[in-house]
Amino acid sequence: MLNRTPTNTSNTINAYRKKRQQKGSFLMYGAIALVVIGFILLVVWMTRPGQPLGQYFATDTPTPTVTFTPTNTSTPTLTPTITETPTQTLTATPSGPFTYILQEGDTLPALAERFNLGPDGVLLILDNNPQIMEASGVYFVGQELTIPPPGTTRATTTPIPPNLSRGTRVEYQVLPGDTLAGIASKFNSTQEDIIKANPDLAEDVNNLQVGQSLQIPVNMVTATATLPPTSTPITPTVQGGQPTAAATTAASTTAAATPVAASGGTAACAFEENAQFVSQLQKLINDERAKAGLPALVINAQLTAAAKDHAVDMLCNNYLSHTGLDGSTPQDRVRKAGFTASLVVEDLYALHPAYGGNPQSAFDWWMADPASKADLLNPNTTAFGIAYVSSDKSLLGGYFVVVAAKP
Repeated sequence: MLNRTPTNTSNTINAYRKKRQQKGSFLMYGAIALVVIGFILLVVWMTRPGQPLGQYFATDTPTPTVTFTPTNTSTPTLTPTITETPTQTLTATPSGPFTYILQEGDTLPALAERFNLGPDGVLLILDNNPQIMEASGVYFVGQELTIPPPGTTRATTTPIPPNLSRGTRVEYQVLPGDTLAGIASKFNSTQEDIIKANPDLAEDVNNLQVGQSLQIPVNMVTATATLPPTSTPITPTVQGGQPTAAATTAASTTAAATPVAASGGTAACAFEENAQFVSQLQKLINDERAKAGLPALVINAQLTAAAKDHAVDMLCNNYLSHTGLDGSTPQDRVRKAGFTASLVVEDLYALHPAYGGNPQSAFDWWMADPASKADLLNPNTTAFGIAYVSSDKSLLGGYFVVVAAKP
């Protein structure tokens, strides 16, 4: 016989229902959680930069480019290298004159050498700065000067064409050291004719300004030619002046040697001599004669005395001329010194040593002047004497006189 325990079906149904209710609640809460999480993710995505709602929300990250702007302050440290360019102002421009401010210790010879102006450098500076000569040669620290470029040459007097008719006027610019008598000698003119052509000179014939323009009537007198020893002696009719030559012949006379003194009759002033200058000039002249195939000139004490006599007279009386204040001519002074001559030539040059007055500048000037060159290279002369005297109290400062002759 089979024995079984009886079962209650209602309890089983109730238990099943409870399980289903619990499972439904879990699913419902899970769905709600998923919706909430999805909503949160959606909101986060929508508020990101560049999304539809991102413009309404400030971003937490600052723009990093702003932090780099302070680095611009380091760039000015590169600019000091430009300060090297001012050194270019010390270089003279070859194409034209330039301005220079005089510094402590500057001298005109030193400036001429520094700027490569050559042997005529001081004269070139004076030509470009007439205010120095107008101030009696005074220049000062801080003064503004015009410096010519290297390679500049001085304006030289053009030889007078022989076919120019008497009285033809030419324009001439006064150079440092010029005198009216010297200018007249250059152009075969006379002081009186030059004054007539330039009435403003009548008040003071000695008031010539460097760079001043003058009208010069040429060939007003006949130039005196150098005569051979056998020619009849004559006295030149044209006075000398500015460093130029005047060739003269002298009668054969004998006179006792006399002490050197100012030919103008005035007491000799205080002056200095420079034996080295004299020796240098003697060598320059004889070297040039050797190049020309001519014999050297012999130094003569009497001709030296005559040269010194006239140099002292010009220095002490502030003039430059082949004719002394007492009317003496080169032949008169040679005769007075005791030299018997049949031919005498004399060449003059005056310029303060501070402005470049030295043997080389005198020699260069004479070589550039046809008449002076002809004197120094005269094949008929056999002896010469040279004198140099200087004084700071003299108008022109320093004088070279060369007297060459033939017995």
